[in-house]
Parts: sequence; C-alpha cells; structure tokens
Amino acid sequence: MSGQWVWWIAGVLGLGAAVGIGFLVRHQLYLKQLKERGWAWNSNPSLADFLNFQVPPFGLGVNRRVDDHISGTTADGRRFDCFEYAYNGGPGFNQRLLAVQLPAALPSAFAFTTQAPAGIGMGAPSLFEAQGAGLTAVAGDAGYASEVHAAVASAFSGLGEGAKTALSVDGDRVVLWPVPRDVDELAAAIESLSLAAASLGGLAATWGVQPPIPGYTFYGHPDWQFIGSDDTVLDYYPVARGGFDHDTAEMVRGLRDGIRMDAFEHHWKTTETRTVSDGQGGSRTETYTQNHVEAICVFTLPYELRTLSVNGAWSGDRVRFESDDFNDAFKVRAEDAKFASDVIHPRMMEWLLATRPASGWSIAGQMVAFEMRSHDTFAVDANEATLRGFLGRIPRFVWADLGLPVPPFLVE
Repeated sequence: MSGQWVWWIAGVLGLGAAVGIGFLVRHQLYLKQLKERGWAWNSNPSLADFLNFQVPPFGLGVNRRVDDHISGTTADGRRFDCFEYAYNGGPGFNQRLLAVQLPAALPSAFAFTTQAPAGIGMGAPSLFEAQGAGLTAVAGDAGYASEVHAAVASAFSGLGEGAKTALSVDGDRVVLWPVPRDVDELAAAIESLSLAAASLGGLAATWGVQPPIPGYTFYGHPDWQFIGSDDTVLDYYPVARGGFDHDTAEMVRGLRDGIRMDAFEHHWKTTETRTVSDGQGGSRTETYTQNHVEAICVFTLPYELRTLSVNGAWSGDRVRFESDDFNDAFKVRAEDAKFASDVIHPRMMEWLLATRPASGWSIAGQMVAFEMRSHDTFAVDANEATLRGFLGRIPRFVWADLGLPVPPFLVE
C-alpha cells in the first residue's frame, strides 16, 4: 500500500473519530442540561409504559415505537413526558411529542393550526368543529369543542401563523406535537402546555370521564385487537400457496355485528437454483432464497352470499350496467348476473361513484377479501366502512330472497 493511501485512510479514520467524539460531547452536554432542570432521561423506554395514550397520533397503525423519553414536573407541579413516537401505516408518524398531566380524564378532542391530525376520523365518528384565531378544535360534542378551543388557545400563542402544530386531549393527558429538542425551547413549550392543562382542568366538572384502561388499542375501533400471529388462518384464507415457511405477522382482528375481520401480513419463502460461471471456464449451481410478503384483509360474514366481485381479483363473468361512468370505474363480475343487477342498483352505483373505494373486493360464500397493497390499518378502516356501506345498501328483497335477516346497519 502506498504512503498516499495510508495517509488517506488515516485521515478518514481521524475524521470519523472526531465526528464521534463531537457527537458524544454534545450528547453529554444535552444530558447535563436536562439534569440541571431536574428532568430524567430514558434512552430505551418501553412501549408498554405508554399504552394509556390511545388518542391520535396514538392508537393508530402498527409497529409502534417510543424513544428518547424525558420526564419531569412543570413549574405548577404537573407531570410531563416528552418522547419520540412512531408508527407505520397511512401517512406514518415519527415526531417528538409532549404530554402534560390533567387533573381528571376528559373525552377525546383535538386542536390544530393548519391540518387535522391523521386518524381522527377512524371508525367514522360524528365530529364537530369550533374555529377562531387561526385555530380549529374538533370533538364529538359541539359545546365541548368550543370549550376546548377556548382552553387550549394559550398553548398555540407565539407559534406563528401557519405553524403545523397539533394538540390532543387523551384521557388524563394533553398532548402537543411536534415539540423542539432544544432544552430551553422545550421548557417554554412545557410551561405553555401546562397553562392549557390548567384551563382544561376546569372542564372536568362538566365533561369528566373515566381514565382509559391501558392497552394496545385501535382508535375508533374498540372491537379490534392486536393478535400478532395466527398461522391457522392460512389454511382457509385466499393466500399464496407456493413456497415454504409460511407465517403471519402484525395481525389485527375484529368482530362487530357478527362480522369477523382479520388483517395481517403473510410471509413465505421460495428458492431458485441458477447456473453461474465459476470464473475458470466451468460452471456451478447456486441456490437463492427469496422472501415474500403480501397483505391480507378478509371479512368473514355470519351468512353466505353469492359470488360477486367489485374491482376484485376473483374470476367470474363481467356484468355491465346502464351507467357508462360506472362501467368505466368498476368491473363487476358474478356467477349470477341477476343477483349482480339486484345488488348493484342505481342508488348503489351512485354511492360507489361518490365514495370511490380505493380497494376492490370479492365475495365468495361467507368470505369477503379486499385487495391490499400493504398491511395498513388506515386502509383496513376504509375497507370495513366500504363493506358495511355495501352490505347496508343491498335491498331488503335480496336479503329475503336469500332467506337472511337484513343487517342492523341497513341504509334505506
């Protein structure tokens, strides 16, 4: 090795060491600032310690993670927690949040400057808005939304017009995000949020509720549970059958109105043998293993329906309708054209054209399978709304012809 290369490598190693030392020094100074304020720092917090947070951005997505936890007490004696939180799915989330203790638990509510927090419409709740001074508050009651708006306005003072800041009332905590990492700026945000917490505390006499029971919950879907893995479903759900080492992951299961839902990732492997040159005029064989994953979202009905697909993958004869716009947007296939025409009536077509479901679906007996690009609880929520809207718009006479009771969510 030439002397020039030796000096170049030594320079690179020296630069790396200097960067590492600089980072370590800055981190130690940061910890010193936290300690001087009487705050505690945890570099490896557990998600289990944050399962009492259940309002968006919590209670959404999968693969939820917490990091860099700072805790302490505000000037007026309230506990605060600042930490990084992330989840996968939908728009995704990975930001630093600040939570301050409330004197009592309150119903969920949200306030924001420019954009509503993702996920607040999960489960299709009825929401009311209160607006003013560049701030919007949203809650399940119009009067409560107005009182929350008035109580939290101080938390947004000084943020500047257009600041993408949001706040949630989450049980017995008020949560603000994003918040700065700089210790002085964070201290100012803590005291500002503590003032909002004091104002919100005045609402407890009228609006107080029981604190949430900690758990891995899904906002807007109290019937959903995180199962993790259940490989038994692979025996009867429409999944890829080739390869080996089949398993399930990140499974979410629900049951409402007798309709079971399973959404999960299906993993499996395949191998391929290739003949390659050995570089000496000969050849050799090599075996490659490839990992595969597909997203599955299946609803199991408490009754059987005839085979029908709407932009779905299952085969059948194409059924066309009197609306060219509908035929262009949706491919309906069925084994029984009359059944399809009874189900896809003009009001059903109008609803489908208005809602434009992102995923297609296929019905075969009791099973309704949706097409999924990736495992995403935001998409699963939309699929469930689509299924209930679709079943709820099937006319009464069709249910009678099938000898089945109408669903409790029938739309007439």
